[in-house]
Amino acid sequence: MTASATPAELADAVVVGGGIAGLVAARALTEAGLRPVLLEASGAVGGLVTGGAVGGYEIDLGAEGFAVRRREVRELAEALGLRVEVPAAGSWVWAAGRTFPVPAESVLGIPADPLAPQLREVLGDAGVARAAQDAELDATVGADAADLASLVRARMGEAVLDRLVRPVAGGIHAADPADLAVDAVAPGLRAALAA
Repeated sequence: MTASATPAELADAVVVGGGIAGLVAARALTEAGLRPVLLEASGAVGGLVTGGAVGGYEIDLGAEGFAVRRREVRELAEALGLRVEVPAAGSWVWAAGRTFPVPAESVLGIPADPLAPQLREVLGDAGVARAAQDAELDATVGADAADLASLVRARMGEAVLDRLVRPVAGGIHAADPADLAVDAVAPGLRAALAA
């Protein structure tokens, strides 16, 4: 680079934001042979997965885990030389004054099988019965729900929302499901329900 270089000579692309999405985008552009410039407003990259020092110890300041259900996430982790460790203990939620396991087959706490035996304890008989109605509902029920809470409430009821989805989504996204756009936090979920 010379002192007289123009911005067009320095970069072929601009990536705004140094969070995980921005970093992945910059990497993809580089692999495609471009010279991206990454713009980040804060003093560090990482976004919601950044680390930092607290009390003299380096710790995660955001999320310390990520979902590896999709092959693209696993492939990216492998390409970056990251070892993926899946915790053996599974996830747990606090509801009704005690802890309950999150169903292993679930998305943000939404159970794939609402009749799974372990759900009776966390949801109660009425909650399981209401959640099981999901299988009988027309695909249009909840299809227009913009937020996660509305979708879960329409499809599976309040017990699933309050005792599973609210604690799981809150733990992952630090937000209430009513404030989370379905398509942003669970891409493809509405399409899968309509299938």
